[in-house]
Amino acid sequence: MPISFIEAQLDNFVNMKFGIAALLIFLSFSLFGQGYGRKNKDAFPQQPRYEKKFWYFDLGANYTLPLVNKKEIDGSQVADTLYRTLPKQNGKLGAYAALGRYHMINNFYFFRYWNYGLTYRWLQGTETYTDQIVQAGNATTYNTGENTFSDHFLGMHVELNGRNKLSDKTFLQHTLGLNASYAIISKRSYTHSVPGVQEKTSDKIHGYLYYKLGWGIRSNNKLIVIPTIEVPILNLYTWNNGRADMPYFNSHYWPLTFSLRFMLCQPYRQKNCPPVDAIGVPEGYNEDGSKQSK
Repeated sequence: MPISFIEAQLDNFVNMKFGIAALLIFLSFSLFGQGYGRKNKDAFPQQPRYEKKFWYFDLGANYTLPLVNKKEIDGSQVADTLYRTLPKQNGKLGAYAALGRYHMINNFYFFRYWNYGLTYRWLQGTETYTDQIVQAGNATTYNTGENTFSDHFLGMHVELNGRNKLSDKTFLQHTLGLNASYAIISKRSYTHSVPGVQEKTSDKIHGYLYYKLGWGIRSNNKLIVIPTIEVPILNLYTWNNGRADMPYFNSHYWPLTFSLRFMLCQPYRQKNCPPVDAIGVPEGYNEDGSKQSK
C-alpha cells in the first residue's frame, strides 16, 4: 500500500478526531440557551441555605484510545536490504480519581462554579509489532513481539464549570480544565530490534488542556452526582505540534476519561452565636435569612 495513501488516511482520522471534539463542544454550548426563561428550580446549592464552597471527589476510568498510525515504518537500509516494522496499537483501561474543593460563582453568565484539586490517572496500552527484512521487494519476518507502557500520574487540576438547567434536578455541565501531573511510576517494555527505528515516549511531566461534558443529577439535599466524559484538546508539556494525543513507541494514543463526580453540599451553619441583646429574626424570615414560604 503506498505510503502517501496511509499518510492521507492518518490525516483524515486526526481531522475527524478534532471534528468530533469540536462537535461535542458546539452541541453542549448550544444548549446553554435552552434553559433560560424556564422557571425550573436550580439543582445547585443556593446561598444562604448552603455553604458557598465544599468538597467533591471523582471516581472513574481512563481509556487510551489508539489513533490510526502508519501501518509500516521503515528503518535503516543497507544496500538492497531494508528493515521494516509493522505496528498495531491496543488501548487499555486504567483507574482515575480526583479530590478537591469547589467554589460557587454568582452572577457570572452561565459559569456556575470553579474547582481545584488533586488527580490520579493510570494510562496503559500495548503495541504489537512484526519486524521484517525487505530484499528485492520480498518481505521476510524475523521477529514479532509486543511493547507495553504503564504510567501512574499524580497531579493537580483547576476547572471552570458552566451549566444550563434541564429540569428541577438535572442540568448539563460544561467544563474547561487544566491539568499538570508527574508520572510517579512509569514502566516500559520495548523489545524492537529494527535498526533505525527509535522509541518515542511521553515525558514524566505532562500538562494539558481538556474539555468535559457532564449530565448532573441532584440526588438529594446534600449530594449532586455528575457522570462526565473528558477529552484532551491540547498538550502543553511536552508540546506535541498542537495535538492532544500522547506518543508511545511508534504510536499515538488519545486518553479519554469517564468518571462520576460527587459534589457534597453543606447546609449553612451559623458560625457564631448572636449577642444576648441582639435583635431577633424579623417576622416572615428564617434564621438563615431566607424568606418563609407562605
